[in-house]
Amino acid sequence: MSLDIQLKTTENISVFEMKGKIISENDISAANDMLSNLKLWNIVFDLSGLTHTNSSGIGFMVKAMTRSRIQNGDVVLLNPNTSLAKLFEITKMHEVFTICETLEEAKNHFNN
Repeated sequence: MSLDIQLKTTENISVFEMKGKIISENDISAANDMLSNLKLWNIVFDLSGLTHTNSSGIGFMVKAMTRSRIQNGDVVLLNPNTSLAKLFEITKMHEVFTICETLEEAKNHFNN
């Protein structure tokens, strides 16, 4: 299973719901298209359904964060599984991104 991604909005937040795996640039092409057309730059990547990522996925998230911050927004990673949390720790991405366990916690991050 490759990546299935849905973009939803709630309040002033764009929520990317990711399910499956990111193993190549092809897996994130639809996500890149969604990012190009984004209007709300407070972004939540809901990773609860993402089972695997590699440098392509991490690179996409960093790109999204850079673009978001240019637009005075931010990026939150939501509910990564244990293996993704370990990957973010190994790569030090947990120091770059805010990681939340619930959408409510992510919303509070943007409201502070």
